[in-house]
Amino acid sequence: MSYVSIREVTPLRGKDMILEERMKQISEIMGKHGAKSALYKVVAGDGAGRYDLQNWYSSLEEGANSFQSYGADPEYQAMMHKRAIDPVADVSGPWIGRMIYGAPKGIKPVVVHRDYHAPRKAIAKALELAPELDGLMSEIDVEIGIGVPLMKDDHEMLRAVYRFNSMTHWGQSVDKMITDERFASLVNEAHEVGTLQSSRMLVLKS
Repeated sequence: MSYVSIREVTPLRGKDMILEERMKQISEIMGKHGAKSALYKVVAGDGAGRYDLQNWYSSLEEGANSFQSYGADPEYQAMMHKRAIDPVADVSGPWIGRMIYGAPKGIKPVVVHRDYHAPRKAIAKALELAPELDGLMSEIDVEIGIGVPLMKDDHEMLRAVYRFNSMTHWGQSVDKMITDERFASLVNEAHEVGTLQSSRMLVLKS
C-alpha cells in the first residue's frame, strides 16, 4: 500500500509561469525530506490549468516525518513567506489518499484520473475488477491503480488512475482501449460500482 498527499493549486490570472517555478522549488525541497515528490499540470478535463503537487510515501509514519521535516526547513519556510506576501495562486489541500490497488512503480510523465462517486461498500467490487483491468492494461504497457481518500472533504470518491509513458503512448493506448470489447465490458461493470463524476489528464512538470 502507498499513500499520497495532494495539493491542488490554481494560478491567478497571468501568474502561471511564476507559480510553476515556485512549485518546482517547493517540490524539490520536499524531495530532500523523504517525499517522492512530483509536480503535474492538469492539461485536459476537470481542473484544466491547475497544478497538482503529489507527495508519495510507503507509510503514514514516513509521510508524517517528512511533513515535519520539510516544514522546519528554512528554504520551505521562506517559500511559504513569499506565498503569504505575494500570492500567485489559490491552494486547496493537501488532502491524503491511499492506494488500495496498484501502488505506482515510479513517476510517470502522463497520468489520467477517473473519479467515481462510490459508497464504501463498493470498494470490494472495485477490488474484484482491478486485477482484470490490470491484466488488460498490461498488454499495452499501461499501469493502473485504485485510490480512495483518507482525509478529504469527499469520502465517497474512488479514483481510477491510468499511468502512461508519454503523450503519444496515451493516444495509442486510448485508441486501442475504446475499440476493445473487453475494456468496454469492464467500464460497464465499473459503472455498477459507482458513477463517474470527473476525469482529467495530468502532465509531469518536475
